[in-house]
Amino acid sequence: MSDREPLQAYADRLLSIGNDGSHPAGAVLGLRTPHRSEVAPAGWADLPSGEHPGVPMRPDHMLDLASVTKVVATTAITMRLVASGEVHLDDPVHRHLPGFDQHGKDRITLEMLLTHTAGLRPWWPVYTAGVGRRDEAIRVVADLPLAYPPGTDRIYSDLGLILAGAVLEQVTTLRLDEAYDQLVAAPLGLSARFGPLAADRVATSADSDGYERAMLATDQPRPVGIDPDRFTGWRDRRLRGEVNDGNAAHALDGVAGHAGLFATVDDLLTYGAALCEGSFVPREVLDRFAAPHPDHPDQAVGAFLGRAGEVTYLQHPGFTGTYLAIAPATGVVVAGGATRLHGPLGPLGPLDRVPTRLPEVATGLEVIEVLLDAAGLKVAR
Repeated sequence: MSDREPLQAYADRLLSIGNDGSHPAGAVLGLRTPHRSEVAPAGWADLPSGEHPGVPMRPDHMLDLASVTKVVATTAITMRLVASGEVHLDDPVHRHLPGFDQHGKDRITLEMLLTHTAGLRPWWPVYTAGVGRRDEAIRVVADLPLAYPPGTDRIYSDLGLILAGAVLEQVTTLRLDEAYDQLVAAPLGLSARFGPLAADRVATSADSDGYERAMLATDQPRPVGIDPDRFTGWRDRRLRGEVNDGNAAHALDGVAGHAGLFATVDDLLTYGAALCEGSFVPREVLDRFAAPHPDHPDQAVGAFLGRAGEVTYLQHPGFTGTYLAIAPATGVVVAGGATRLHGPLGPLGPLDRVPTRLPEVATGLEVIEVLLDAAGLKVAR
């Protein structure tokens, strides 16, 4: 890989993705191979403003991983519990979540939750239901009607991973953040953890709740038919050290199976390397999780599958602009991303002004293309 551009060039390239006015404020990119490991930052962890001069991005700044939480926390904990025999992928969910056995839900297994084939709708703004406690929010998710019969389709679902996290809490008798600390972070020596965290350790993930409010106002990209004024807790401030995701932040105390974890890029590289080396779980466990779904060949258990020539890699993006890819056969891990919601998103704006379109920000695919290129992998077309 010595003939490739320096890693810093790819980190700098992340600052130019998107259109004029929608470039990310900062980026940090890491690459690990069996021979070397490197992390390159670029841009700002927190943009300058009239109040302060700004904070340049550092290699050790933590990122709000958003949905990369699914593979680094929820899937990782599940791997450990499968390896110890404390849980099985074919366990019916109702075995661990009493009451989750009505209206066809009795057929749903833990594996269906982790492969997005459980029949759950993609997303629902649980915080608009007026829940006061975390357990009430999880019950709201569990009680939502199915979108399709379990096992008959695949629709990516945050709700499924929220419930998978709830299953893990029942099995371990620990809240998900505690289970993560004990089963993943401590054994691997990671600094990663669920928030809130001190702002100076973290890159700003978003300028406000503006994007999610626009999702409700426009009913895009996941129609739910809920007026944004039904919720009054929208945040009109930079989100730094507090999770961006609305359900995690406003309904689940920042700790959820689908979002909420913060980590440095080096944390992600260490986790990926431990999977490749077999020091985290036995190889047969990783192979079981990495096997393609029989009906959806780009879906593994708790992650997606990508291919570059003969190389297959586990991958997952995050809404905040994060990404992780792990190629077990070659030992290559690439991680990081660009803070695509910091800078172009801006403040919330007047609450009496209803957004008519989603904010223009760089796309997740643009982030992924740069990171895979840095790793010598190509996006399959």
